[in-house]
Order: sequence, then structure tokens, then C-alpha cells
Amino acid sequence: MSTPMRLLLSVTLAAVLSAGGARADCSGGTCIPGGGPADSDCHTEFFGTGLLLNRPFFDPAKPKAKKELRCFDGDAGCDGDGEVNGTCAFNVALCLSNQDPNLPACTPASVEQMKVKTGKQAQGGPELAAAADLLLPTAGPVCTAQYEIVVPIKQSKSGRRKPGKTIVRAKAMTSARSDADKLKLQCLPREWPSHGYDQRNRRATPQETQIGPATVASLQLVWDVPLDRAVTSTPAVGNKLVYATSANGILYALKQKNGDEKWTYDSGANTLGVQSSPTLTADGRLLIGDSLGIVHCLDARKGTLLWRTDVAAPGRPDHFWSSPAVANNRVIYGLASHSDIPCTQGRLVALDLDTGAVLWNLKTAPDKVCDTDTAVACDTDADCPEDGTCIEGKGAGITATVAIDETGENVYMNTVGCFTFPSIGDSDSMFRVDAATGDVVWKNRVDAPEQFGSCQDEPAVDCGTDSFCTTGSCARKAFYHDFGFLNGPMIIDADDGTGGSRRLIVSGSKNGSLYAFDPDDGDIVWRNAVLPTPISPGFAAFGLFNGAIGFADGRIHAVLNRMAPGRVDETFQAYSAVDGSLVWSDDVQPSWGDVTIANGVVFGGTQEGGNELYAYDAATGTRLATFVMPEGANVPGGAAVVDGWLYTGYGVFGPGGVRAYALP
Repeated sequence: MSTPMRLLLSVTLAAVLSAGGARADCSGGTCIPGGGPADSDCHTEFFGTGLLLNRPFFDPAKPKAKKELRCFDGDAGCDGDGEVNGTCAFNVALCLSNQDPNLPACTPASVEQMKVKTGKQAQGGPELAAAADLLLPTAGPVCTAQYEIVVPIKQSKSGRRKPGKTIVRAKAMTSARSDADKLKLQCLPREWPSHGYDQRNRRATPQETQIGPATVASLQLVWDVPLDRAVTSTPAVGNKLVYATSANGILYALKQKNGDEKWTYDSGANTLGVQSSPTLTADGRLLIGDSLGIVHCLDARKGTLLWRTDVAAPGRPDHFWSSPAVANNRVIYGLASHSDIPCTQGRLVALDLDTGAVLWNLKTAPDKVCDTDTAVACDTDADCPEDGTCIEGKGAGITATVAIDETGENVYMNTVGCFTFPSIGDSDSMFRVDAATGDVVWKNRVDAPEQFGSCQDEPAVDCGTDSFCTTGSCARKAFYHDFGFLNGPMIIDADDGTGGSRRLIVSGSKNGSLYAFDPDDGDIVWRNAVLPTPISPGFAAFGLFNGAIGFADGRIHAVLNRMAPGRVDETFQAYSAVDGSLVWSDDVQPSWGDVTIANGVVFGGTQEGGNELYAYDAATGTRLATFVMPEGANVPGGAAVVDGWLYTGYGVFGPGGVRAYALP
């Protein structure tokens, strides 16, 4: 092998042998038989973290047995190395002589001989074979350690990336029977399958080689598809198609090279439409969430509906701003309100990718609170101090697409407030959540909870009644501060400033600050207060960090909006990941726009006073190119960059569309 073989869990072969190899078993029904005869298929089976067969994908109308695992390069919970690096590392173990409840006709027997091999391009097969041989003959159920079967992506003579494939073949021989099994593994090139590019939400592709600082100004418009409503999301790119959502409620699948329509899907949310980006899975499914709180799962090639799940709470104006995040056969999605009139109760939901069934539901605001003290949760008026009224709890919406670490089991999310209701419960907070259960591992609230009023003599003091105030009375606020996190979070591996590296969870708040959190305990590692947070009853307005930020090459990039009472002078900014300090900035109009980073170029669009998409040298802050959209069409959704092409939506309140640029 060209690189040292890596064992999961730091288990050496000697340690496996000394422990009898019995670290895992198939008694829970989690092993993959591999296709041998039913009465001998338990003699050897495949097991491993992230080994979830997904192809053909499950169609509730026409269910078929899954026979293959397909994984995007860098997929959380699937690609064990956790990086977009041209290979997928599939964690594979062999379990021998195990009783599997899914194979009741098979009685385990002692395995006397084993044969294991993989395709020529894959790495790790010989080590897995050697580990299996050292367990023979088996005297009971045993498993090898998990080895990384590394499958490289192929590259054609023209330079186009193509899927890499291998088959792990295992044949177990007992004194009476043999069991020949196979495990199909496929590593797909990551184009731009989701809002954040990868599950860490870094919005940066390390695969782009054609568009760069020296070539970006040469990009030319190839096609433009005007639509009757705006496109405020980032397009997803894959299967030779560009997938774009619109405020008209329609999902468009456009041919990558010419923009011709392949198919459309009407979500039915035609009043407010679809604002969130589509998410493409490696097994061929496409997911969107609409403004009615409904999740739709489609066949990505045909546009046919597989399932739809309404997760909106009865009587609440639930809306999906965030985009679906997928890992380990779960769809993780955050709910907020379309606008704050009315405001809803924030929630994070997890769905089964195959069926759309709700797995768990995490509320981020209490069901009811007292108007005299919002810190008091209540069931009736009698629970409230000073003759208060028990009212419906609102806020703590989740407008940002969650980030998921490489295991697929740790979810990072953040919440935002409402301007029509005080910041209560777990608003304005960063969370780490267990993906399997929805349990909160930690949470960190960056702004204090809010009451319905402020003291007339002490405007900086929040109050529920006059008793909160030292002097004077408590006056009801006209609107509430509406701080919190609209976008992010990102999982980044950053320079620690001392020659090492550390993992951080980074997000920018409407309150004017950029934060980095420790992923283990949620403590704030550093904070850059780009603008000071308005004191109560201060109002964030649109908020400074509104659009999604991005990370590449040790720097965090953002295009800033405005706050009450002001804005920064230069709104296109880059920050050091070491401590959040400003590296460079340039003057563009305030923006809701998401940034995109590719091969040393950072892209970002304007929201106010312009219809441009800008390209900057990510290292120096030099403006390299300006792409002008149709008159009056802003660029809030962010671009997707794939193999020398740039795809972007445009428009906010009126007509919009999708454009494609390419190098000549």
C-alpha cells in the first residue's frame, strides 16, 4: 500500500487475536450477509461503521432488496476518512460463525478456510484477508477489526472524474458447506450535492482545478433560464443536472450543459414557495422542504415522488428555510417561520430517509411561558407570577442548515429569535445534538433571554412587570431584539496558532459577532465582535451575519448585511480561523448572500443597491471579476462551482432564474 493501513479504534491485529476477535457480532441483525445461500449465509458476513446498503434506493411503491453502498467522496457516516480527497474509505469487518436473526435457516459452523479479495484499485483487502485467516478455525462467533477498504475515484483521459468501484468478495468454508459473499462499494465524485457542499457546511470545494484566480474573469454566460419567481437557494449539481428551487414552489431539473428542462416537480407550496436548497444523495434521491413544512423525497433522475411528510405542527406557521442534511439514513431538518408575523416554535426533526417516518422531534422553545416572566414555563395562568397570563411560546427557529461530523452521529445546529416575540427558551444558541436520539449533548446561549418589556428609567434592563425595575415602570417593547444565528454552523479544522490544529464550530450571529465554539463542550474558543451588540431594547434588524459563511485554506469568508443601528464600511470580509481576526475586506453593498469558495476564489452577491455576483482572490482580497445579473435581480442564494462551471440562482421578491457560466 502507498500509505500505512489505518485500523479503526486503534485496534492492532495482535489485540484482536488476544481478545478472540469477538468485538462485534451479528446477533443484532446489523450485518450484511452478502448473498450466499440462506442456509449457509451466516458463516461469513460483512460488518462496519457506515455500511448501510442504499442502492437501489428504497421506493415505498416498489420495494427492492438493496445490493450496493454508494457514497459521495467525503460523505458523513459513509466515507470513513471524512474528507473530500478523491477516495472513499469504507470501514469493513468480517464476522464469522455468527448467529444472525435475519438468517434463521442458517446454523453457524466452524469456519476452516477463508478467501478474501477486492478489486485491483482498492486498498485494504490484503489486510482484511490476513485478519480473517488469523481467526481460523473458529470456535464460536468472531469478527475482525474494521479495516478501511479505500476506493479511489477514477479520472478519464479528458480529466472528468468518474465513480470508483470495487467488490469485496469473501468465501468461508466449513467442513460441510461454503458461503461465498460479496459487498459492492462505489465512490462517487462530489460535485455540488447540497447547500453547504458537504455535511460540514464549509461551502468550499477542494475539487475545482479549472476556475481560479487566473481564469475566473474569463467565465462567460452559457445559458440563462428566467423564471416567474425568485431563486434564493444554492443549486445542487449532479447526474449531469442542475437542481434549483423557486419561490413559485417548483423544483427544476435543468440539463447541466444547456439549461434545458429535464423535469419539474410542483411541491404545491405555490404561495410562499421553496426557499431552501435541494439535497442530492449518492444513491440517487433528492430532497426539498417547502414553506408549508412538508418534506419531499424524489427520484433525482426522473423527478417522481417517493414520499412526502408533513412535519408542520397543527396551527403553527412552520416553514423550511434550512436545507435537508442527510447522514446514516437520516434526514435532519430545522423549522422556523416564514416571517415573524406570526412567529412559530422552532424545532429540529429527524426523518427516516427510506420512508419519511419521523424519528424524533426536538423543540427549542417552551410550549407556554408567562408574560410576566418569560423564564417561567407554565400550563395555566395560575403558574404565573404577579397575575400573569400563560401564553404560547414562540421563537428559537432553526433557519440554518445543520452541520454533521464525519461519523454522521453528531449534529450541530443554531437558533434565531423573532422580532414579534421575546427571545425565550433556547433561542440565540448553538447546540450539539445526538443524531440517533435527538438528545441535546450541550448548548450555549450567546445572548441573554428576553422579557416583554424594558424599564422606562433604565432602558437596558429587561422587565416583565414593574417589580423588575429599580425605579419607574415596565413598558412593553414595540419589537424584540431578534438576535441569534440565521446561517451556519460550519465544522472546520483550524490552525490553533501554535503549530497544531483544532476542530471548531463556527457561525456568525445577527448580534454582530462571529463565534468559534469547542465541539466537545460548547465553550466559546474565540469571538470577533465585528459590530457591538445593541443593548436591550436594541434591535438587530436584518442582522450583520445573514447569509451563509464559508471556510477554506485557514480563512472564514462572509458578505455582511446591516444591523440597527448601523453597518460596517466594507462588507465583503475574510477572517483568520486562528482567532477570528480580520484579514481583508472590501466595500460592497449589504448582502443576504451566501459565499462560495473554489480553488482560491470566493464568490458572493449583493442584496442592496446592486445585482452583481463578485469574485475575489481569497488570499489577498483583490476583486477579480463581477458578474451582472438581470436588472433588479439580487444574488442571495450562493453559487455552485463544478468542473469549470459556475451555477447561480438570482432574484428575491420578484422574477428570478438560474444562470450558468463556463470557461471558454
